[in-house]
Amino acid sequence: IEKEQTVMNKTRRIALYIYLVLAGIGLQFELGDMADKDITLEAGRDLILNLAVLAAFFLPIYFLIKKLAKKLSVETIVLGTALFGGAFIAGWLSFAGNSLIDIINSNFIKDPAVFNDWTNALTAPFAEEFFKALTAFAALYILGKKDLQSVLIAGLSSGFGFQVIEDIGYVSRQTFGGENSGALEAIGRIAGGFASHTLYTAVVTVGVYLLFSKVYKKYRRFGLWCVVSTVVNHFIWNSPFYETEHRINLVVGALFAFLAATFVEVYRLVIKESNLS
Repeated sequence: IEKEQTVMNKTRRIALYIYLVLAGIGLQFELGDMADKDITLEAGRDLILNLAVLAAFFLPIYFLIKKLAKKLSVETIVLGTALFGGAFIAGWLSFAGNSLIDIINSNFIKDPAVFNDWTNALTAPFAEEFFKALTAFAALYILGKKDLQSVLIAGLSSGFGFQVIEDIGYVSRQTFGGENSGALEAIGRIAGGFASHTLYTAVVTVGVYLLFSKVYKKYRRFGLWCVVSTVVNHFIWNSPFYETEHRINLVVGALFAFLAATFVEVYRLVIKESNLS
């Protein structure tokens, strides 16, 4: 038994090393380009103000996840490790995955207008949800956590890290030379942030866990539902169906309510099982 435990510890150390290598690549990918830009002092001040707008939205979410982790008796290191990976591993891997799917799709979709309209819907829901969940499970493996509560927190944290770094990227690009105001971009990201990557990844990660867990066989249908419904939700969000000329967007309302309701059911299941264990 001691020998097996030693092998497992060694394997996790190797996994941690790979995790850090991938994160190092992500740090340069996500932040290096921003640091190399030749910007004016005024643009730098604008960026700080625009990021402050995002921080006002993100900080309460972080503390809410932290409070939830405490309630579920999940160690803070699970939150931190998965959040770090979601920001600096899942992001650049998803970019590479999106690009690869784009290349494949370009061989089948010859009309440029159709390709541009549907490219986000045909890439992000698949590459991003895969790599965000994979990052969450990698963090759980490194830390040796297998309980359902930790899976939920890892999923929330990985998605949250991904969302933070993605929104910083969008806002910085607009601030440094986009057509629109960086502040307006920050507000736009917040508007869609309530039903975005944080909840997507939480639901998908728990769903995948339920699908393959021997302990929770009775929840496999629900697990499949979590994965499929979230990918479909993300697909519709990125598709032309989302766009409308009207301020009242019924599609957005339906997608938000659907995702939030699914997350509530996921949370109820986790609470139920944690009380039984």
